[in-house]
Amino acid sequence: MLSLHYQSGWKTKHNNKKMKIEPLTVAATASLTAAASNVSDAQQVLVQNIGTAAAYVHIETGTTGTRYASFYVPSKSNIIVRKNSADEIFASTAAAGTGANTNVLFTKVGFYG
Repeated sequence: MLSLHYQSGWKTKHNNKKMKIEPLTVAATASLTAAASNVSDAQQVLVQNIGTAAAYVHIETGTTGTRYASFYVPSKSNIIVRKNSADEIFASTAAAGTGANTNVLFTKVGFYG
């Protein structure tokens, strides 16, 4: 399971109702597969690329470490990712998952009205 929601601000709409994003953990980096994180068993993760260059984010199944999703994150942007709680997420500078990238922050988030 993977769904992406591009965020241009800190609010989103769900069923025509504005929802606010609530951070549930401190933002942390997870660079390369060796440092992949489940972000405190998060199902919704705010991905923030604070760098001046684009980045790649990858998601692996928590039990096998098999990568099942990769996506491009433009510089200075935020994306909310929905994943399985045990799955791990990490950032890289290359689409292949190589090249350390500590300019991408991951935060477990929830929503409230």
